[in-house]
Amino acid sequence: MPTLKDLATTLNLSTMAVSKALRDAPDISSSTKARVLAEAKRRHYVPNRAAQNLRLQRTGLVGVVVPQINHTFYSNIVWGIEQQAEPLGLQLVLAHSLDQPERELREVQKLIARQVEVLLLVPAVRWQNRLATLELLRASRTPTVLLENYPAGAENFPRASWVVCDDRQGGELATTHLLELGHREILFLAGPNGASASAGRFTGYQRALATAGVEYSDARVFLAARDIESGRAAMAQALSEKVTFTAVVAHNDSVALGAIDTLQQQGYRIPEDISVAGFGDGLLAENFRVPLTTVRVPKTEMGAAALRLARDLQMGKTVEPRSLPVEIIVRASTRERTK
Repeated sequence: MPTLKDLATTLNLSTMAVSKALRDAPDISSSTKARVLAEAKRRHYVPNRAAQNLRLQRTGLVGVVVPQINHTFYSNIVWGIEQQAEPLGLQLVLAHSLDQPERELREVQKLIARQVEVLLLVPAVRWQNRLATLELLRASRTPTVLLENYPAGAENFPRASWVVCDDRQGGELATTHLLELGHREILFLAGPNGASASAGRFTGYQRALATAGVEYSDARVFLAARDIESGRAAMAQALSEKVTFTAVVAHNDSVALGAIDTLQQQGYRIPEDISVAGFGDGLLAENFRVPLTTVRVPKTEMGAAALRLARDLQMGKTVEPRSLPVEIIVRASTRERTK
């Protein structure tokens, strides 16, 4: 593969002149730029990013930590980050926490060792020592943006911010949709404690009930997590406690699909007997055996916005956390309550 020096030798130019021409520097004539670009194209020249970054005293690396890339919610976030990074000449270094705080901390340590310029993190859910990763990042002075969730106290870290969706609005939209269909006994399958998204969606559920004049009941709230199995377990518990309900709002699509699975195994029809709404609008929501009514989250934009925010932090700008709007997508899993 030809080097910058090879191009310079062929064109009888200095290495600096060729480098400037490739960077479209203003002090190089247009004719020289045209010669350099033509020769670079002819010889399939590929710039050495590592050498360029070394001269600029930067790495060009963006650290990204998600629970699991094979979940479409997170793969869409990563896609948004990548779309934003590519025109800037930045390269993603991807790690997985598997939603385990200890693994998250180890992966972040590895990324800091690789000298990532910024870090984008979907934090693992934890019930204690929630700021250990942020403390590590503060010590390394790595600009950090959290996605989907942020822990209490994150606002105290000056080189950290977050991009989330409007969870409260989403919880309210899903619940209001069911109320408008005539449902009054609405089960809520909550996300894990310690997650800002869980708190926001639960608050939205409560607000929608209050607005409609429907009394809230703790008996209709069951704790799930973020996966299908926890949705199955939470629904099994609700059925075992013989709670009356005609509709369900789930913390996310995975929990909703797990709940539907348990309901159908017990002979319930969706939506004829029970209406179910999720949150997220991932690939499975539209293609499940009962297409899922859900709250659509702008996942790709969340990733792109997170990188923009991280770059602003890197440049020392004062930034405000972002909350992205959501919308309700109505599909076959919800219907008007039958008398």
